[in-house]
Amino acid sequence: MDIFTMLRSGLLLSFFCTFLLASASAFPSTENQSSVISDNQIQALADKSQWAHLLHVRLHPFSRKIISQNDSDNFFLAADGKTNPEAEMAADIAAFSLTEQAPDVSAQCQFPARYFWLKQQLPLNTFVDQPCPKFEKWRDDLEANSLTLIFPASHINSPSSMYGHTLVRMDRADPSRSKLLAYSVNFAANADPTDNELVFSYKGLTGGYPGVVSVMPYYEKTNQYQHMEYRDTWEYPLNFTPDEVAQFVRHIWETQDTYFDYFFFDENCSYRLLALLDASSERANLADQFVLKAVPVDTIRALEQQNLIAGYEYRPSAATELEFMATQADGEVVDRAKQLVESDDSVDDVLVGLSPLEQAQALELGHAYARYLSVKKKKASPELRKRTIAILSARSKLETGSPFTSVPMPDVRDDQGHKTQRARLTLGQSDEQPFVQLSWRAAYHEILDLPKGFVPGSQIQMGEIDIRDGGNHDLQLQRFLLVDVLSLSHRTRFQRPVAWGVSAGMDRYAAGNSELFTYLNVGFGRAHKLGDGRIYGLAQIELKADNQFEDGIQASIGPRLGWLYQGQTYQQQFEFNWQPATLGDDTIRRQLLLQQGVGVADNLQLRLAFKRQWAEAQAINEADISAVWYF
Repeated sequence: MDIFTMLRSGLLLSFFCTFLLASASAFPSTENQSSVISDNQIQALADKSQWAHLLHVRLHPFSRKIISQNDSDNFFLAADGKTNPEAEMAADIAAFSLTEQAPDVSAQCQFPARYFWLKQQLPLNTFVDQPCPKFEKWRDDLEANSLTLIFPASHINSPSSMYGHTLVRMDRADPSRSKLLAYSVNFAANADPTDNELVFSYKGLTGGYPGVVSVMPYYEKTNQYQHMEYRDTWEYPLNFTPDEVAQFVRHIWETQDTYFDYFFFDENCSYRLLALLDASSERANLADQFVLKAVPVDTIRALEQQNLIAGYEYRPSAATELEFMATQADGEVVDRAKQLVESDDSVDDVLVGLSPLEQAQALELGHAYARYLSVKKKKASPELRKRTIAILSARSKLETGSPFTSVPMPDVRDDQGHKTQRARLTLGQSDEQPFVQLSWRAAYHEILDLPKGFVPGSQIQMGEIDIRDGGNHDLQLQRFLLVDVLSLSHRTRFQRPVAWGVSAGMDRYAAGNSELFTYLNVGFGRAHKLGDGRIYGLAQIELKADNQFEDGIQASIGPRLGWLYQGQTYQQQFEFNWQPATLGDDTIRRQLLLQQGVGVADNLQLRLAFKRQWAEAQAINEADISAVWYF
């Protein structure tokens, strides 16, 4: 080899080594890649709203500081991750960059939604996927392809369900498969089963229970709400893409073993589901609209406003089906249906004299009634089970098709009723003194409010304040309503609900010089349909406390009688309350109340009212006209 050949080979080798070095400098090693993410990049990513949604970080309404609403330490990798999204991101990136981790132990397996989102935000970063077989099996078992919001309607006789409830069903791609076998996502207070309703209400209002995200077969929830609590259900398919559904599933995995303090008014079932949806889609920004309260129907409206609802479907409860069936049969058939369940007579003897169609009606009604009784008693007795089998056996021998039509979809959905906050401007005269009054109510519905979309005869009011100017330009607190719940569910041939009411707050009598007093009223009785209205009567106990009463207190009991009409345009209420039996202050008080409402628009009502109050023989009148606006 001559010297020129050697020099040329040396030059070529030198050029090749220089090329390799340059190439290596252009592609840093995977091992060091995470270290080149600058603090500015981390801060910019941590400031994105989607990262806040994934951490459930919100601006606290009182402290005005950002903080995660998740209260589990294991939801964060950084020591201050609950209050520092930037530190949590840095800790997550470092943990996600670790390699050669054992199956199911890596941070990627613990927080798959965060990991997936960060991979999208840092496409040049060469994260190495770690094995997560437990998560992958759980995800594959769900087979989630689309999401449906489920709204079991309000159930006034259950403190935890007065406003209704929402959950999310994860539907499969195959439409032929039963939706009952799909899985659902629910958020609820993990309450102590030994707590009574009073303790439950107190803890639910004050954050005394941990709220947990759970995944369970949908049929379990269907049984609970549709049968046990006898609640109609609305289903709202959501406009979420398959990729957003997949991210929803990932996020449920990372939250289901954690907890959030549960608050009945704001951080409740409906609010938390919105926050879970926010974390799953860049298009969703729902939970931030609800700061101090989250009523389920309002959360449905929020989804509609952001075009995230694709449609709706109605599913009547067992009680609704039972009562609708009864409207299609005459009284004799209804009596025979009850006799089939309640008596010891043989099925054949009970059906004597009925036509084949009437027999089919009686048998199907009897079966529906037996199911109602078993649910009401929480379990079927051996006698009831035996009667049910005999009824079904007799029905199977009849060749007659179904004698009943299905329950029609209501004309108005629950979310189409009036909005839940209310402002009211009142002009009136009390004890010959004119006044102007401004009122605001946080939630939710009064029996004289516009009725469409609400349960007839039900009332749930919370947080109402009346400020009055009595003509001398001195504003005063006229009334503060803490809570006012009234259930005037009427009796039917099959159901015998108890009418009841409870209210608490501060109020004044109609006299111009009356002082504020605190009160607690509790009543029980009955309500009955009368034409298009309903009559009701309650035995009401009233407790009042203030120094205007002798010994500072008055306890009394007496009848509360009334008539209520809830038409779509006109609403009327006549009520008389008499408290003849007293303890403490012995002043006997009576009150007559007449109210007339006129619906002007979906969220606007005009109202006239007349009230006459007696303290012994002394009487004072108050009359007013008001404009009511729902928002």
